[in-house]
Amino acid sequence: MNRSGITILSAVITGIISSVFAQKVVTTRHKLIPAYQVDKITIVTSDTLLNTDNLLYICGYEKALRSSRETIFIHNPTDSVIDHISLTIQYLDTSGRMIHKRSLSHDVDIPPKETRRYDIPSWDTQKSYYYIQGDRPRKTATPYDVSIATDTIILHKP
Repeated sequence: MNRSGITILSAVITGIISSVFAQKVVTTRHKLIPAYQVDKITIVTSDTLLNTDNLLYICGYEKALRSSRETIFIHNPTDSVIDHISLTIQYLDTSGRMIHKRSLSHDVDIPPKETRRYDIPSWDTQKSYYYIQGDRPRKTATPYDVSIATDTIILHKP
């Protein structure tokens, strides 16, 4: 066997061995529980935030350590369609000190009595923080909590 044949054979064997021992990446989230009961609109978990006018529920938040997106679940308990929301999000360390604060405005389409998921770009551009109520990462990282306030809601009747 010549030198190029041995090189090709070595590359093929290396590829087969590396594919056999490659780690499987699992992105499925287990043990998720609903944040509310739709028929009663009862707040069940601590990450559900209710604005003072009862027009909107922030019923879930998630951001993994290396994620470039944050996910927010918004429930509309009204009889109107929500077209637009403006939120202020405060990011807090475990002592309650503010790490970061931002306001965002988002066009949405949330029908009456329904919940929608919205992804927003993460504030954590260095990907070194993880949400304290999410899965704890294996790598060293800084936990944080969030406080979400509703600034503006635009409604219309269906």
